[in-house]
Amino acid sequence: MNYLVIWSDFRLFYGSHPRRVTEHSHPVIQLVVAAHGTFLSKDKSGNWINKKGLLIAPNHIHQCDANNIHIISIDINPESSLGEWVLSKQLKNVPIIDYPSKDIVKLDFKIFSELLNNENWEAMRIMIENTFQYQNTFRTSQKEGRIQNILDFISNNIDKNITSEMLMEVAYLSESRLLHLFKEKMGLPISNYILWTRLKIVQEQILKGHSLTHASYKAGFADQAHMTRTFKKMTGVPPSLIAKNSKFVQVSFPH
Repeated sequence: MNYLVIWSDFRLFYGSHPRRVTEHSHPVIQLVVAAHGTFLSKDKSGNWINKKGLLIAPNHIHQCDANNIHIISIDINPESSLGEWVLSKQLKNVPIIDYPSKDIVKLDFKIFSELLNNENWEAMRIMIENTFQYQNTFRTSQKEGRIQNILDFISNNIDKNITSEMLMEVAYLSESRLLHLFKEKMGLPISNYILWTRLKIVQEQILKGHSLTHASYKAGFADQAHMTRTFKKMTGVPPSLIAKNSKFVQVSFPH
C-alpha cells in the first residue's frame, strides 16, 4: 500500500514506484529518504551514487533511481512558512544537500510507521516540522477573528469563484493587508489555501464514487481539465489514478 497525505502547505508520500524517475525538476522543496538502505542519485558528472536521502531546492534538475525501494518523499510549498524556513535554514541558497545533516534531524521510522498506521496526522506533522527544526511562528491556538471569518466564507462558498474583493469585504481589510495577514497567520498564500480546499473536496467526491466532472463542479473548478491539471501539479498524480487505484493508494487530507 502506498500512502499520500496532503496538508495545505506540504504533502507526504510513503511507498514505492515501479520504475526509475527520469531527470526532472519541480517547483517545490523535496526531502526524499529511503526507508531502508539507500537509493541511487546522479551526481554532477552523471555518475550514479548511493544516497540515504536528499533535500532538493525548487526547480533544481535531478534524477533518482528508487525503483521498488520504499521511500518517504516530502514536498513543501516554498511560499509557506515551513518552506521559507527550510530555504533559509537548511538549503541556504544551495540547490541540494545530503540527508541527514547537522541541520536535518533523522526520521525515526518506527515512530513514523506507528503514526501512519494510526492516522495520527497531527503528531506526524509535528514530527516532520521537528525534522527541519522548524520554529512555529504563525499558528496560534485560536485564530484571529478576521481570519476565521475568511476560512468560514471559503468553506461555505468553495463551489463559487472566490475573488479578493469578496474576501476583502468579509475581513474589512485592504487587499495588501488581507494577503499579508492571511499568510502570517496561516503560513501560506490565500490562493494556495483555496486550491488545497478545492482538492480536498475533489478527493472526497472521488471516494464517494462520483465522476471527475461532478467532483470538479462541486469543488468550484471551471472544468474537469482545469481540475486535473491543478490536481496533478499540486499532488504529483492525476485524479484518475486515485479513482482507478484507490485500493493501492490511500490518500488523506488532514484538517
